[in-house]
Amino acid sequence: MKWQTLPGPARYIEAVLQHLRDGTHVVVGTADNSYPDIERAFADHLAQDQWYRRCVTVDSSDDPLRYLTDRLYLSPEKWVGWNVEKLFWQIEPNTVILIDGLTASNWKSWRDFLQEFEAVSRQSPSHHRPTLLVVVRGVAQKHLQVNGAAIATAICTGVLGELDALTYVDQRIRNSGAVVRHHKLLVRQIAALALWDLELADYLIEQPERDLFDIRRVLKAARTSLGRDGSIIDGSWQAGCVDYFDGVQLSHPFVFLDSGDPSGELTRRVWTVQAAELLPLIEVRRRDLIQKLQRHISCPFTIDGTRLYRSLDELEIGSLAFLAQIRGIRGELREKAEWLAQCRNTLAHLRLLNDSEALDSRLHG
Repeated sequence: MKWQTLPGPARYIEAVLQHLRDGTHVVVGTADNSYPDIERAFADHLAQDQWYRRCVTVDSSDDPLRYLTDRLYLSPEKWVGWNVEKLFWQIEPNTVILIDGLTASNWKSWRDFLQEFEAVSRQSPSHHRPTLLVVVRGVAQKHLQVNGAAIATAICTGVLGELDALTYVDQRIRNSGAVVRHHKLLVRQIAALALWDLELADYLIEQPERDLFDIRRVLKAARTSLGRDGSIIDGSWQAGCVDYFDGVQLSHPFVFLDSGDPSGELTRRVWTVQAAELLPLIEVRRRDLIQKLQRHISCPFTIDGTRLYRSLDELEIGSLAFLAQIRGIRGELREKAEWLAQCRNTLAHLRLLNDSEALDSRLHG
């Protein structure tokens, strides 16, 4: 599926487009490796809304005025005296110029150009002027701001939330036809590891499901495969190290690889997924067991000789497994009760189930 159709990104893109409708230039600031096709997403939306648009990719450190003049195929009578104001009045009104390829290496000269272009553009009515939509990657947020009444900065942070990530992963797996009985667990686990990084999510979706439970190994393989070895080093937003996810600032999973994750953050993220998905399943299987154990255990009964239980429903899975033991029940029922109790105890002590346990049919039916 297209990530730009998700609720969070759709709101962000619509806010940017509204600025353009108001005659306001927009600087879109995004981190390295984040939303790699965001330029295409904006181009597609402009086409759908039938804007007259021009797309310019900056691939040199040339002077912005000369570079944009060349890329728009404008031909000044003479370069002497050619300036931003003359360029502005040569551009067809109501044109949106989408400029990408800007990074920390060339942003300063383009920011100065934008400052001047914005000032000149205020001489033209907002509903008539050409506007610039500029995508900048890997520049610190504090350096992205451009002053002016007719220009806005739309920093791409906190755009993707958990619901967006879950929906994206779910639909990608469904579209591949690879839905399995433990589908929800895999969706949750991939989303919890990838967070806002959809390239990482795509990589994890393609991996064998059991590999997802060897967290460090699969993330190291992902970092290498995506060409990001050594790219996340300074802990900054612009390097793709941190972002807001549902209002909470979180570090990218690659950040923890070289440090060894001393705080156990990656384990905690996956444990949260397993606890949310598997503990309810253990309860469902407990109820299934009760239906079968009722033929072997009459009620009321006691376990420790003191408390009287009137129904098996009063017992949690650990007590149910113990009751099966002391009543001498053997075979599949007792083994399943003991195994479910073991799984619950593992999760209750903030430990992870391994791939064999988490994907076992005794949990998923």
